[in-house]
Amino acid sequence: MPKEDDVTQFGRIKDEVNVRLPQCIEQVLGQVKEYNAKQVDEWSEQLGQGVLEKLQELSGNFKYIVNISLMEKKGAGFHTSSAVFWDPESDAAVSYRWENKALVCVVQVFGVGM
Repeated sequence: MPKEDDVTQFGRIKDEVNVRLPQCIEQVLGQVKEYNAKQVDEWSEQLGQGVLEKLQELSGNFKYIVNISLMEKKGAGFHTSSAVFWDPESDAAVSYRWENKALVCVVQVFGVGM
């Protein structure tokens, strides 16, 4: 999908964001076989940069906020929720959960029109 500079509603690109998020996660975490707390900061930084680059490729008309949660998978539950107040015409959010045998990753993307 080419960059759409005329897109002013984040909702119009949400489907494509949902396609790109797992690609970014797989690139950073796909080969991780074991949770390592010492690498979480590095993984988060790499993932955040990769996600922002992909989002900018889609459209530069938004301020993007990316929240990354990484947790060791030990059988405990994991629940996350966000509340937002914004312009429903131009702004939206996407949340994507990914996991393997070692960890759980939740990426939340908020697209806010400028």
